[in-house]
Amino acid sequence: MQLALTPDGKWDIATSDLVSAASAAGFDSVGISAERVDAAAIEAYAATGVRCHELLAFIVGDDESATMANAEQLADRAKTIGADWVLTVFTDKAPAERIRRCARIFDDAGAGIAVEYTPLGAIPTISDGMEYVLAAGKTARAGLMIDSWHFCFSSNTWEDLSAVPLDDIAYVQFADALEPEYPDRMIRESLHRRALPGEGVLELNRFAATLLDRGWDGTVSVEVLSAQLRDLPVDELTGRMYTTTATYWS
Repeated sequence: MQLALTPDGKWDIATSDLVSAASAAGFDSVGISAERVDAAAIEAYAATGVRCHELLAFIVGDDESATMANAEQLADRAKTIGADWVLTVFTDKAPAERIRRCARIFDDAGAGIAVEYTPLGAIPTISDGMEYVLAAGKTARAGLMIDSWHFCFSSNTWEDLSAVPLDDIAYVQFADALEPEYPDRMIRESLHRRALPGEGVLELNRFAATLLDRGWDGTVSVEVLSAQLRDLPVDELTGRMYTTTATYWS
């Protein structure tokens, strides 16, 4: 099992400091936002030997020309930093052929397309996400990114999770959640009120077991988007994220 870290876009932490702290905490990989890919980031990853498992994030909307231009730009960034996957988020549904074209662009850059489904977006269920994975996977590397927060607040069942073919899972994002304070504003809950694994209300033991018991052995990337934790020193933050995540996957 590879433990990774997905950064919070609101962290005021230099990439070099984050990668160094994550490596010291025990993480194998660290994700990066496309706009942070620069010479300093490349040097930081090389210096620590940490992989980049995900480039954040490819946004698919209804504007075809903008989508394709964005795909070309992110493919270049993915190749530059050596990202395994380009995380792909849908604000609107898109024709399968367009997704295949984007997947081929990423594939040429050495990265796969990681399809994120979320109850807060245009593809709210596992089956919706798998439609794009299967379409893209005909010509390029594609997988479903399964987020514990999104799964637990979606309409999907444990049977749905257990039915996802292991080879079709790109990687997992992992976090807990506080009891919703604003149940009618779940985007706010998702962006600001996640919790360290084991410090919230989600059924994370069952989530992890549903994958582990079937023999899944991939990348788990902890993603804790939390207003409460954003001001912690980077060493303390990454250390707590690693320790709480490893408990479920070791």
